[in-house]
Amino acid sequence: MESESEMGRTRYRLYMIIGLVVAILLLAAGVGALLTNGGPVLGWFMVVAGLAIAIVSVVQLRRS
Repeated sequence: MESESEMGRTRYRLYMIIGLVVAILLLAAGVGALLTNGGPVLGWFMVVAGLAIAIVSVVQLRRS
């Protein structure tokens, strides 16, 4: 991952916000898959991936 100093501050924050949006979409798709029996393995994978992306994005936004 590029650091904030290598790209502009605004661009860096934009990437982190896009990460949050992707995380929310993954969480929603994962929960939807779990609730509709669309595939428990895929559903849990999406939930875990969404949480990981959300945590990293929030931590990076707080640091910037």
